[in-house]
Amino acid sequence: MLCLELSIPPLPVMVMINKVNFPKSYSHLDRVFPLYDIIIVRRGTLYMTEDGIPYEISENQMLVLEPGKRHYSHIACQQDTLVYYLHIQHPPAQRLVPAEEIRWHAILPISTYKDHVPQEHVIYLPKYIELNTGQLWSLLDDLIELHNRSELEKMLPLQIMFGQLLIMLQNFAKSSHNQSSRQLCDDIIAYLSEHSEKPFRLEEMAKTLHFSIDYISKCLKKHTGLTPLQYMNRIRIQKARNLLEHSDLSLREISSKVGIPDMNYFFRLFRKHVGMPPAKYRSSLYAEAAECPPPRTNTAPPDQV
Repeated sequence: MLCLELSIPPLPVMVMINKVNFPKSYSHLDRVFPLYDIIIVRRGTLYMTEDGIPYEISENQMLVLEPGKRHYSHIACQQDTLVYYLHIQHPPAQRLVPAEEIRWHAILPISTYKDHVPQEHVIYLPKYIELNTGQLWSLLDDLIELHNRSELEKMLPLQIMFGQLLIMLQNFAKSSHNQSSRQLCDDIIAYLSEHSEKPFRLEEMAKTLHFSIDYISKCLKKHTGLTPLQYMNRIRIQKARNLLEHSDLSLREISSKVGIPDMNYFFRLFRKHVGMPPAKYRSSLYAEAAECPPPRTNTAPPDQV
C-alpha cells in the first residue's frame, strides 16, 4: 500500500465535508482540482481515474485524489453509491511511500528552549485503502454536522475533530502491514522505558521478549533507526531533562536516577543529545525564567479598583 507523505507545518486544513448519494449512471466530472479530495465510499462503487490510473472505490474503501492531477469517472456508477468526500488544503505531497518502508517510530531531534520555529516532520495518509470502519462513520457524520453549523466558535473544534480523522487514517496505514514486526518494536520500546533506570542488559531483554538479540536489534533499527542502547540512552536523557527542569536534585543524583551512574558518561551523552552540558542547560532555564518578570498585581485599595 502506498502512502502520501505530507510535510508539516503547516497542518492540513479541512475546507469542506459532505455526504452525497450518487444515483445509478452518475459520472464524476472531468477536472483538475486545486485541493486534496478524499473520497470514502460507504455503499456502492465509484470508478475514478487519476492521471491515467484507474481506481475502483468500493464499499468501505477510500481514495485520496491529489491537487493538480486530472481525475474523472471512467465508468458511470452501476448502482446508487453513497459517498463521503472532504476537500483538504495542503501543499502537494512530497512523495508516495510504500507503507512497509515508513519508520513509524523514527526518532526526531529533541527540542530545546533555543528553538524558535517548529521542527519539520511528516504525516502519512493512505492513498487507496480498505478501511476498518469502526468509529469512522460516526466521526464523519459528526464532522458534517459541525461543518454545517457554520458558527465561528465551531471552527476550531471542527479542525481539531478533522485532526482526529487524520490520526485514524494514519493508524489504518500503520496497521495495514508487518503487524508482528511493529508489535515487537512496540514491546521493545515499552521494555526500554520500564527498565531505563536499571543497568542496560540486552541479554535480559531478549530473554524476556523471547527473541534473539540479533533479531531484536534489527527490528528496532528498522522501525526507529536506533539500536536498543541508543534508544535507551535517548529515554534516559529525556528523563534527565525533565528532572533538571522540575527538580532540585544534584547532577550526580539525576545521573544515578536515570540509570547512568558514570558522571563523565552522563555528561558526554547529555551534551551529544541536547547540545550543552547538563549544568549549563539548568542555568539557562534559570536565566530564561529571570528574564520573564512576574505578573503585575493590582495593589490599589478596593474602592479604587
